[in-house]
Amino acid sequence: MNLELVKERIRVILEHAALELYSIRTKGEFGMSILEIVVDGDDLSTDHLGEVNRKINDAIDDILPDHYYVEVASPGAIRPIRSLDEAHRYIGKYIHFKSDSFNEEGTLEKIIDNVLYIKVNLKGRFKTFEVKYEEISTLETAIKF
Repeated sequence: MNLELVKERIRVILEHAALELYSIRTKGEFGMSILEIVVDGDDLSTDHLGEVNRKINDAIDDILPDHYYVEVASPGAIRPIRSLDEAHRYIGKYIHFKSDSFNEEGTLEKIIDNVLYIKVNLKGRFKTFEVKYEEISTLETAIKF
C-alpha cells in the first residue's frame, strides 16, 4: 500500500476536520491487517473521529486492499513530544521530562532557543528547571493529578 498516496488523499479531509496527521502506519492485530491513522487536534471525540473515519474510508476505498481495516485514532492523553518545534505547541501544558539529571513532571513555561523552562512542584515549592532540549531523553505530555 502506498502510504504517501493515502496521505495525499486524506490531507484535505483532515484540514476540514481541523485535525493534523500525527502518524500513519500499517499493522497487524488479532489476525487483521490495519491501516492506523493517528490524528491530533482540539476535537478528538469519538463522534468526530467516527465521521472522519467514514470520510477517509470513502476517499481511499479504491486503493485500500480488501483485507485492510481503517482505524482513525487519537495519540492519547500521554504522547511523546517528538521535536523541539512540536514542544512549542505544549507551552503552558503539563509535561513529563527525563534526562540524566531529572525525572520530573511540570508545566512547560517557555522555550528560548533550545532551552525548555519547566516549572515543577517539589513538595509544595515551585522551581523552574532550565533544560536543554538535546539533554532530554524522554519528553511527553502528562496528566496532572
